[in-house]
Amino acid sequence: MPSGNIIRDTPGLLLLIWGGLMSSLVLLSWRIHLRASEYDWLEFPTALGDRAYYDPGPTGDVEGLVRNGSAQPLGENDFFEANLVFEKEGERLALYRRLHRPTHRDDARMLKVARDQTGRFHVYQKAEAGTRQRQASGPYYLKAAEDAFIEFGEKKFYPPFEPSAVPAGGSG
Repeated sequence: MPSGNIIRDTPGLLLLIWGGLMSSLVLLSWRIHLRASEYDWLEFPTALGDRAYYDPGPTGDVEGLVRNGSAQPLGENDFFEANLVFEKEGERLALYRRLHRPTHRDDARMLKVARDQTGRFHVYQKAEAGTRQRQASGPYYLKAAEDAFIEFGEKKFYPPFEPSAVPAGGSG
């Protein structure tokens, strides 16, 4: 009897493997159907879809800000205290708020850098022109509304106020 004519049961083996894979697929589909909330999340590398808005409170003209209840600054005064603290590439950064009003920036062009130490907000940086890479250094931002960001960075230098001496006899 020639050995080439022996039936090796290949169709049966393929059918058994196909049945096992389809059963696994049905079980996975059923699990996803029963626990859909565990699978409903998207993580964008940009600011698209981020709803954790930094709300600095009433600081002048802030039209377009969506209030998340009461104002939630990071600390008592974000301008004079380095309240935005996060780690970037193993280095701990502590930054100051630099602007009163949010600046317009396209959500799709702002890339996530890290989360702040409180875990409430994502820290963003502008993408370099024409690429999807973050800038090596520069200002960092917290999202205040759709397409609106508040800049954080090194403390701006304000020279100390020195009043000029006024003569006692008037300006005469």
